[in-house]
Amino acid sequence: MEEFQLGTTVPHDEDCIQLGQPNYSAYSKLEANLLMKQIIRELGNPPEGCRMKLIGCNHDFGTYYDIALEYDREKEEHAKWALKVEVGLPSKWDYESRKELEKEGYYPYSKK
Repeated sequence: MEEFQLGTTVPHDEDCIQLGQPNYSAYSKLEANLLMKQIIRELGNPPEGCRMKLIGCNHDFGTYYDIALEYDREKEEHAKWALKVEVGLPSKWDYESRKELEKEGYYPYSKK
């Protein structure tokens, strides 16, 4: 299995919480989980044997979070799915994600 890190926990045109800000861990995990759900809503479920997962990455300033795609690059449908996610990453939060972010009190850290 291959692992490809998206390098983000939010859509392209949204701000994310920064490492060191209050509630970083909780909000970063919230961002990642909501983005994974939004990707599935927009691009469909991954093929059997593929998945998205939250990973912790060590850094000099602490642990930051990222989303990783786990797939078998030898399987064409897996590779197509990973590419579809990479190029189809949303630019903005959708209605469902915004609703959940608002409910969780997230908005001081994102664009409105």
